[in-house]
Amino acid sequence: MSSLLLPFMVLAATGFVLSVAAHIFGLLGKMPPGGSLVMGLHAGIFVVWLPTVLVANRVARGINRKDFWKVVLAGSPPWMRYALYGLFAYAVCNFVLFILTAGGNNHASKAVTPETIRGFSGHWMVFYGGAFATLYSILRAPQLLRERQCVNGHAVSSTNAYCPTCGNALHKQPD
Repeated sequence: MSSLLLPFMVLAATGFVLSVAAHIFGLLGKMPPGGSLVMGLHAGIFVVWLPTVLVANRVARGINRKDFWKVVLAGSPPWMRYALYGLFAYAVCNFVLFILTAGGNNHASKAVTPETIRGFSGHWMVFYGGAFATLYSILRAPQLLRERQCVNGHAVSSTNAYCPTCGNALHKQPD
């Protein structure tokens, strides 16, 4: 599995670095090298998110949705999880600021501006960063992909202490 996921993790890391660079250029009010070609980072999100969503859903099967990120990022170091949460909060603030400051601009023009790049790159950073963290977590803890069962063979999630079907206590499985 790692040979399949590793290239997507590298693409996610590359997309993250490029989106951070584009964001910095946008903050400085400058166009990045390549100009509007940077908008191609939109398409790259789909390339890395398709495998990310597939493996994340496999890891999170049977869990309570509120525990989704906790379970999917269980193989990543705590700093990476907190950085992703902080990045998400930053992207929300960045988007609100973008909406408030771009409100008076003429949107009839199709020209890409540094302000537009700043607005979009906040989202790019979250998607590429989230894909990287998810794939890293799964590559680092491949046992997350294994189906967990109670002694009676019922499927259980990694967050359960007891089988939701029969109530048997679950034991921590070795890595």
